[in-house]
Amino acid sequence: MKRIFNVLMIIMFILVFISFSSFANFRQEVVVDKWKIPFLNCVTGPIASIGEYMSWSANRAANEINLAGGIAGKPVKVVNYDTGVSPDKAVEEMAKLVDSALVVMGPVPEACIMASVPLAARKGLFCMTASTSYEYAIKYFPWTLSWFPPTDEKLPPITATWAKKHPDMKTVVQFLEKWACWPEMAKAHAIGIKSAGVKMLKDVEVPTDAVIFGPLVVKALAQNPDGIMLTCNAEKAAKIIIELDKNGWKDKSKILVFSSADDTSLYTTGGKYLEGVSVYNYINPDCENPRWIAFRKAYKEDHNGIEPGSLSTIYYDCVYMLKEAIENTGVTGDPTKLAKERIKIRDYCRNIKGFKGIQLTWDMKNGIPSDKGTFLFIIKNGKKKLIALAGKTK
Repeated sequence: MKRIFNVLMIIMFILVFISFSSFANFRQEVVVDKWKIPFLNCVTGPIASIGEYMSWSANRAANEINLAGGIAGKPVKVVNYDTGVSPDKAVEEMAKLVDSALVVMGPVPEACIMASVPLAARKGLFCMTASTSYEYAIKYFPWTLSWFPPTDEKLPPITATWAKKHPDMKTVVQFLEKWACWPEMAKAHAIGIKSAGVKMLKDVEVPTDAVIFGPLVVKALAQNPDGIMLTCNAEKAAKIIIELDKNGWKDKSKILVFSSADDTSLYTTGGKYLEGVSVYNYINPDCENPRWIAFRKAYKEDHNGIEPGSLSTIYYDCVYMLKEAIENTGVTGDPTKLAKERIKIRDYCRNIKGFKGIQLTWDMKNGIPSDKGTFLFIIKNGKKKLIALAGKTK
């Protein structure tokens, strides 16, 4: 009996030794001194304010990770490549990366995705196009993923929720700027409004180069709407709200601002005119996750007290997702293994389970996420107050 016990102990010792050695070898296989994550982002141009906070969030994640020991023991650095909202520039910057990068975050925005991701896909380079909609991302599967469920599934519930909060609201007019994925979002808004028994009036197009908004507001009000939806950029949305106020619009809660306009310039331009306005987005300021609380505090300190915007957390989560992918698949950064390691990262991210984002834990299945929360707010004293939600929030 004692002999059998001794043999078992020896076997256990050998197994433990082998496991320890394998783990040690895994750690030693990492050949990079620093993980570099390229980020094709719009740090200049007309939506540079969005690019700024996306870059800020990605760098915050990298700094947190480095303070905790890095990725597989090595520091990580996010490297910005400016697209400037130029498709040609995006192709130029992507061309610098297709033969060497393990993975790319972005590009931002949609015009740059359409121009440069086909090049990345041909070269087998996975792109985390987290800032766009499902409808754009799916065109390039499996070499990207969608950060959001299909638009026609995600947005109708939140606009329906807003409409149902106003039972006397019978008609709605939508201001629409035909840019990137916004027209598809506008269609989804209308689906939700109609499902609540409210009639959608004719959209009022907001030209991308518009600087005067009075005539557009007069055109909208001529349809005698009970409610207003704003699907245009943040500054334009604010200026339209100001013009609505000047034209006698009373109930600001019957104005709904869409998620992409929940940005710094909405608040700096709109000021007091935003009091009572409704807005929806994808993050809850009152989330109790300690990482979010720290993120929110730091963001406000660096942005003159402005709350994080609707898309401000996506590339923060992307960096953490890449950390998990690298560590859990044994990626080494060895250039001779580049093609295989790109696929390891791609397949892991597209089917990750139980990913703990800064506000929400979710799964991915073949590049499509489980439902995420959409939150409805009303602006009071310059701050958003949560009044309703739709979808998963934990």
